[in-house]
Amino acid sequence: MTRFLKKKAWLFALLLTATLTTASETGSGPENRIENTILSYNRALIEAAKDPNFLKDFSDKSRFEPFAEEKVAQKLYIWIKSWHENNLYMDAELLEIEFEKVDITDKKAEVSTREIWKYRYFRHVDINRTTEAWPPAKIYYKVKYLLNFTDGNWKIESIKVLSEREEKL
Repeated sequence: MTRFLKKKAWLFALLLTATLTTASETGSGPENRIENTILSYNRALIEAAKDPNFLKDFSDKSRFEPFAEEKVAQKLYIWIKSWHENNLYMDAELLEIEFEKVDITDKKAEVSTREIWKYRYFRHVDINRTTEAWPPAKIYYKVKYLLNFTDGNWKIESIKVLSEREEKL
């Protein structure tokens, strides 16, 4: 390889490294990490609420603890478990989430979202069959999440539903 081509290859590698580093830093900034925490929490909620084999005992609340403080994880566990004990399961889908405001001060964050969810509640009749318990609905929420930064991670400290509007499907 000629000296000129070596310089060009070195310059290209340097620019590529700088571009990739900037892109990865942008994608892992505090705001992005906070949004990912909220999305991960909601995914865990969706999976737990519809699976009859999920949350078999109280220690299973720890599945929510990577995203939520213990009291929030415990509250979610109890809420889902109370539905499951009555043979009610929620098949939910987060259709849209808009992060309207993310305010970060030191090790605290306040996040305001607009969320659109679709729910269907069902009962298990037997291992391969379910029946509808409530008809499907679309729910529009405004939500405020408070998060803490502890041990290198953002965790949800509290969730407050500011408004809710239901649309039957």
